[in-house]
Amino acid sequence: MSDMMMSLFDPGALAVVAAGTVLATAVRCGWREFGAALKTAGGLPRRGFDHDANRRALALALAMIQRDGAYRADPVRPPDSALALMLETYLRNRSIAALESARDTQRTQAEARRSSAAQVFACAGELAPVFGLIGTLFGLAQLAPSGAASSTATIMGAVSTAVLTSLYGALLAHLVCFPLAGAIERRGLRAERARAGLTDWFVDQLGRLTAHAHERRPHLRGVA
Repeated sequence: MSDMMMSLFDPGALAVVAAGTVLATAVRCGWREFGAALKTAGGLPRRGFDHDANRRALALALAMIQRDGAYRADPVRPPDSALALMLETYLRNRSIAALESARDTQRTQAEARRSSAAQVFACAGELAPVFGLIGTLFGLAQLAPSGAASSTATIMGAVSTAVLTSLYGALLAHLVCFPLAGAIERRGLRAERARAGLTDWFVDQLGRLTAHAHERRPHLRGVA
């Protein structure tokens, strides 16, 4: 089994496919987008959107706003950066409309980042088999005999390189690039749905607090 696995490993062929795919993807998509996609993929093993922690932080923020008012409240920010920015926007402007505007902006930006990262890996998935074919052509080009004594070894080595580069291109595309593109898209969509649900809940609670505060003011004036 180990001998068979070793026969399927060709560092040179793998380098041609991997390096060519990386370079072509970066050139086509842009180095900045390529780097951002790698960073996004690197975050996949980490825990995703923490619904409970973010809801707890928003609930504490609501309690503090109800107790101290939006002017003086300084609650701990939620772990999610988008929710933290929306909370800061509300505290700074004391306006639900400003919070909703910040939410829409954050949603658009998150969608753009997610789509860009997934597109980079989808592009890499398309290019990997191309460089597998290029490696195959390179391997076949080595069939030109350099000497009668070594012709058999040359042919076997060239055929092996040609076959393995095609194999590496297909494996890189369908076991790495396309799965990463799908994973990024799914993780981003799950986080966005959870974030949207918490934001709607938070806005609803803020609306209730605001309505309650408005109801109390006439009552207090009547008492005075």
